[in-house]
Amino acid sequence: MKKILIAAVLLFTGMSGYAQNTVISDTIVTPLEETKTSRLDFNVNLKTSHLWRGLVINDGMTATGYIHYALGKERNLSVGFWGGAGFNGKYTEINYFIQYQKNNFSIGLWDLFNTTGIEKPEVFNYNKNSTTHLIDLRTSYRFPAAFPLRIEADMLLYSGLNDREVKGSNNYSSRNSTYVEISYPIIRDQKVNLNLFMGAAFPLSGNKHLYTNAVESDFDIVNAGMTVAKNIEIFQYKLPVSATAMWNPANKIARIQLNVDLF
Repeated sequence: MKKILIAAVLLFTGMSGYAQNTVISDTIVTPLEETKTSRLDFNVNLKTSHLWRGLVINDGMTATGYIHYALGKERNLSVGFWGGAGFNGKYTEINYFIQYQKNNFSIGLWDLFNTTGIEKPEVFNYNKNSTTHLIDLRTSYRFPAAFPLRIEADMLLYSGLNDREVKGSNNYSSRNSTYVEISYPIIRDQKVNLNLFMGAAFPLSGNKHLYTNAVESDFDIVNAGMTVAKNIEIFQYKLPVSATAMWNPANKIARIQLNVDLF
């Protein structure tokens, strides 16, 4: 299996390096200097696991895809889809998003739809009593280069079955689980770079948040660790790879995740 995976990565990267030199359109080769910058793009990653805010969403090989389209004159607004699938066939997810980014500030609204373990997923079901969609508000800001601290704050605005609490007789209320993270690049602009991060979670309403297995918890450190990244040269193509060590003290788990940005 490992030999097959390595061969697949080499094949993809070789094709990607070739695609940088030419663009194929209706079988006609278009010289690179004649192509225009596209508003539409997509990216593909391979991971040994899928980690999200201290949670292990898929504990095995995962492929993810990211399709995005830039809007506006300055292309600060983007819309698109993000999705993932596990190699074992158990994990599947598709998300929809709209996001605005300018300078070092970003704000976005994401619709998360993870269908893992759901026998009959209802993609258009947004009923508050039965939906498995999560509506996630995401914000982040990175300070200028002299002190490039990054602050992220995310809140679940709408959560259906996954992040709710009973209030009275069959009256459900969203916990509005909130996640806050700070990160800092300790080593940057080097052959090997190092980024440290720490994230905490709490509910705005209710007795617990989404990111803990505890019966009750109003505040936890759920995501702490480091990411080491570098580029590997294969066939004159720079392949970005990274390794993340993650600890979730609240759930008493830890993982090492290896990631390859194919393109």
